[in-house]
Amino acid sequence: MAKDIFLLSMMGPLDEELRKTLAREILNRGTKVAYISSSPQDGDRPYYQSTIIDYAAISPDIRVDYFDLSNAFTDEMLSTLPSYAAVYLSGGNTFTFMDSARKRGLQTILEQHLAKGGVLIGASAGSIMCTPSIELAKFGDENDVGMTDFSGFRFVDFEFHPHFTDEPAEHECLTEYKRTYGRDIYACKDGAGLHISDSRIEAFGGVSKYT
Repeated sequence: MAKDIFLLSMMGPLDEELRKTLAREILNRGTKVAYISSSPQDGDRPYYQSTIIDYAAISPDIRVDYFDLSNAFTDEMLSTLPSYAAVYLSGGNTFTFMDSARKRGLQTILEQHLAKGGVLIGASAGSIMCTPSIELAKFGDENDVGMTDFSGFRFVDFEFHPHFTDEPAEHECLTEYKRTYGRDIYACKDGAGLHISDSRIEAFGGVSKYT
């Protein structure tokens, strides 16, 4: 499977080189980004509106379309996601988001998107879901769906910890987690991120690797 994946702590503001790289990779493929909300948004969809502003800061040419995994979006509508230049997995509760993603077969759709050469962008919860396991989310999210299978999408072979604050207790937790499970962990501060392609992993801004 081809890879062109960005894992972020949050959408904005971003490290300047990260912003430029993200703009280049999206615009090389088109101007349309599919925003997948971690849970349905009512009314004016405030988180979606905020994300439109974030993407406008990346490039004014980018258009962001809203999707969520509720029954308001049919399987046929979700099947259009691979036609977008980029698919963006938003932040929110990681366990709730993954539970909905499994019920709607989102992983298969994202695999099709990547196979067609599309860009996949995960921020916060969305970034954790791209890894082998979402169990690291327990440091910030409540497992309110009673999940026992913590498998992620496995689009990368390491784990990702967003919103890294560099506190001693956080280092201790991540070191113990690494010792228990063995996989490398990238801890990412807000505004920073990773770009994973077939050939390399490129880090931008405040990213620490636990090996």
